[in-house]
Amino acid sequence: MIYKIEFRGDQSMTETQAKYHHLVPQTYMSAWAYGNGTLNVEFLDSPCNIVKRNKERIAGMTDFHSIKAGMPLCTEADTNIIFAPILTYSVEYENQIFKSSMDMNKNYHAFDDWIIKREDGSLVSKKRLKAEIEKIKIKDIETNWSTKYENNWGLEVAKIEENVLCTPYGSIPAFDKDYLTKFFTALDWRGFNSNQHFEEMYSNLTNDLLDNIEIPEGERILPALKTAADEMRHYLLLKFYRQYLNDTGVIFKDAMASLQYTSFHFLVADGPTKFITSDSTAFIHKREDEKLIGLLPITPRLLMMKGKCTEDDGLYYVTHITDEAVNGYNNAIRTNAEEFIIC
Repeated sequence: MIYKIEFRGDQSMTETQAKYHHLVPQTYMSAWAYGNGTLNVEFLDSPCNIVKRNKERIAGMTDFHSIKAGMPLCTEADTNIIFAPILTYSVEYENQIFKSSMDMNKNYHAFDDWIIKREDGSLVSKKRLKAEIEKIKIKDIETNWSTKYENNWGLEVAKIEENVLCTPYGSIPAFDKDYLTKFFTALDWRGFNSNQHFEEMYSNLTNDLLDNIEIPEGERILPALKTAADEMRHYLLLKFYRQYLNDTGVIFKDAMASLQYTSFHFLVADGPTKFITSDSTAFIHKREDEKLIGLLPITPRLLMMKGKCTEDDGLYYVTHITDEAVNGYNNAIRTNAEEFIIC
């Protein structure tokens, strides 16, 4: 049996070719950069040692957002593209001929045991085909992060500065609440530490059982994903990211709830002490009064705080704070970081 498929459009024309995918967007880190994108970085395992890193090559992983052969979150549209090099052949495994590209994806772990034949019955080199399949990566997640959120962030920061920094104290009319809420939510789920509630739920769900299952180096989908727990978490997050970028799913519901029940308060650092940021940019912080607030440093002078509002008064609030208060927020940012801070 030869399985044939028709493709609609050229997906490669619209997808990014970037290989290094940032968990913290470059456009976000630009507020702390100088020169040609240089950042002052302090790794937590080497405290007080400030090193220079370029924003292009930090806070990311190669192909982190890419969808590849064998991933359980693949849709049929994905597998039709991924397995395009093989769809004109007859493919057999355990005496069964695959009827669809989804069948191929489900059994990709056993690729070396497949029998692949041309129409005339002659065998096809599996080594060549596997190399072709593994070159194909679906990058719509990385592309959509850019087009929906990242590309507009620089202009949004300029707008925040224009509205907030000229306000000595008090309130300003709210603006772009939908975008700011969705951007905050995106970063909350995208950092090296994902959303706090998700991380707690996932840990409880797996109960540390999958952490003890180590994946051999040659079988890891990414070098950093060393255990079964790491891999399953990654699959879940990719699925959630893709849903969010299509305005659906658990992250989108989180953003919509925030849009309805929270608003923003901007804190301004006027003294010599400025706000830092980290590899986990947006996060939930418990204050001394036990209230939960969301924190997202915007620039070294600005921090955006997300808090509960009983009713939408159409305003954002602005407070200029002391160096001591800035240090308090910086301590929270440092505590929440996974590997490094940017200062």
